[in-house]
Amino acid sequence: MANTTEISSELLTRIAQADAQIDASKWCWMVFGFGLSILPVINVVLIVIAVIIVNLLVPKIDFSSPERVRIYSQHPALYTEQYRKTAKRLRSVNILWGWTIGIIIIIFF
Repeated sequence: MANTTEISSELLTRIAQADAQIDASKWCWMVFGFGLSILPVINVVLIVIAVIIVNLLVPKIDFSSPERVRIYSQHPALYTEQYRKTAKRLRSVNILWGWTIGIIIIIFF
């Protein structure tokens, strides 16, 4: 029989994704992308630089609850890898969405 205290990879992935979504702060990164779209001419270069910098940022892991500490201590590598990938992807997507919305607003209004 499997040990019931072990946490499945699927649960760990879902927890990491939920934490990363909070850390990625959708509106903050969309506003950042929107701000980049307002800048004339060099906005394409800036969006590439911004996405590269965002991918270098290390997301913060939430240790505020004992449950998170237990999960992290059981699977530190898997949790950290999934968490970082998810947070970086969400930040980049939010910047690109904000940038795209800003470009659309500037072109049509």
